[in-house]
Amino acid sequence: MTQQPDGRYAALGQVVENAAVMEISLRMVFCALVGSKYAAVVADNEEMHILIENCDALTRHRRDLADEQREAIHAALRDCRRVNRERNRLVHDAWSTSADGAPRTVQSQRRTYQITGRAWTVDTIQTVADALLDAQRVLLTAVEDAFGPHLLMLADQLREEEAHGGRAHPGGG
Repeated sequence: MTQQPDGRYAALGQVVENAAVMEISLRMVFCALVGSKYAAVVADNEEMHILIENCDALTRHRRDLADEQREAIHAALRDCRRVNRERNRLVHDAWSTSADGAPRTVQSQRRTYQITGRAWTVDTIQTVADALLDAQRVLLTAVEDAFGPHLLMLADQLREEEAHGGRAHPGGG
């Protein structure tokens, strides 16, 4: 009997891809909030939840932001935090049930255990994937509105310079 492909794998791949896009966006925002291309050195080694917390702290201390700009960035970061938690739950819990929602069986040498968890359908997984993209778009828009788009390019500036032998690339900021 041939087993039907589990569409959850493709949907989960979309979650992973969209989470990577959110992480890149958070690195861009971190560099913009610090105001230096050198912030990319720190941001490149941070996990998403740390980037969210650091961006939140930086936003809180940026006195050059109007209250509404600060609140827009904070709200976007809260949404990123919520969606990242949902992504984590999905990645760690999605495989505790089979495609049809039946409990997963795992075994030791002596015993068999049934693992039950939240049933994740393709639609619920896709909802998480879509929410990741939405959250990062709202965050980038809030930062663009506060600082303009040029500061979001700081994250790539150092990488571009290093690609050109450590020299500033002509035309690059």
